Amino acid sequence: MNPNTALSGNLNFLHLGDVLQLLGSNGVTGILRIKSKYTSNPGLIYIEKGNPINALCGSESGIDAIYALFGWIEGEFEFSSEHVTSETAITKNRMEIILDGLRMLDDGQIKKLGPESLGQPSTFLSDKTGGPLIKGPLMDYMYIVDEEEFDKGRHIVTEKMHGNWIWIIMEGLVDIVKETPDGPVTMLTLSDGSFIGSVASFSREGNIRSVTVIARSHVHLGVLDSQRLATEFSSMSPELRGIITSLDRRLRQVTDRATDIYFKKDHLEEFIKDKKPLIKQGEKDAKLFNITQGEAFVVRQVDKEYIPLARLYKGDFFGRLPFLEMGHEPYTASVFASEENIKFSEVNPDDLQQNHDGLSITFRNFIENLGTCISATSNQACIFLKEAGNKK
Repeated sequence: MNPNTALSGNLNFLHLGDVLQLLGSNGVTGILRIKSKYTSNPGLIYIEKGNPINALCGSESGIDAIYALFGWIEGEFEFSSEHVTSETAITKNRMEIILDGLRMLDDGQIKKLGPESLGQPSTFLSDKTGGPLIKGPLMDYMYIVDEEEFDKGRHIVTEKMHGNWIWIIMEGLVDIVKETPDGPVTMLTLSDGSFIGSVASFSREGNIRSVTVIARSHVHLGVLDSQRLATEFSSMSPELRGIITSLDRRLRQVTDRATDIYFKKDHLEEFIKDKKPLIKQGEKDAKLFNITQGEAFVVRQVDKEYIPLARLYKGDFFGRLPFLEMGHEPYTASVFASEENIKFSEVNPDDLQQNHDGLSITFRNFIENLGTCISATSNQACIFLKEAGNKK
């Protein structure tokens, strides 16, 4: 075994999506090697700070190679922590890679390598009756002060009701549902390690829930120490505190936009009319900025379609976060604004990273899960738009 090996196992126990999520939540850098008895050459995934930047699988490379590796349903994996010299050929968000790879595998778009009977469904696989199923980071039990259980079908949280509890899912599945005049829409399904609740729960009084949360199965929840989280939140640097609050607002925005797209009520014109891009989708060297005046708009281009994702206001940020990929700008979305009406200041990413690294494991996991939900909900918006186009 490689002396630098930090993680190894069997794909029958942990599928590629689970492995990538595990490595991503820990922000590691190195090479993931995958071996199968059905091929002589191993598959390689180069990872930098938790995100895949390149991959090799037979004659394939880049994003095509990593998708092909989702078809390796039997084999062994080994991750070695080491310096990565590979060029960056993949800029897609890690969670979108996982969700797309598993959806393509489920739809038969990826060739399986190995006996199909050995393949077990991943914890990230969409189950056709709801949104994508998201598994959270490894749990830290230090902040859990109580435990609760909910039977299948029970409402844990109800949209537009007040509530400040924050839970972590210890076992079971919950649906994240958006209530609308035309009926409920399931955005995501969350599993073990995911959080229920928002930063608003401990940043201000009178938090109003923005979604309904329903137990899809029997659910075992851990109640988090909100006071301890609030104390940690208040001790952060103003920049980091502002960015976490902005991430929370962005998730609400993306959820609302996805709902609008589902019911064909999206209005793209207001997002991009008479506006110019501050950051173009796919831009590699984007910096991080804080809006001090005006507003900006996050828009994703998929093929020839433009998808509105979020409207940003004073106090929100845009650009590249050093510690989180959330499936938006710079790699998979653009940021538009009216240049004469917006003002912004640059944020130092090194200071931000240092402050983030000093947080508790629970709070880092909370931020990671928040980014994952933003990414997955944005992906749902794309699926809703595609489905709407297919029905025309």
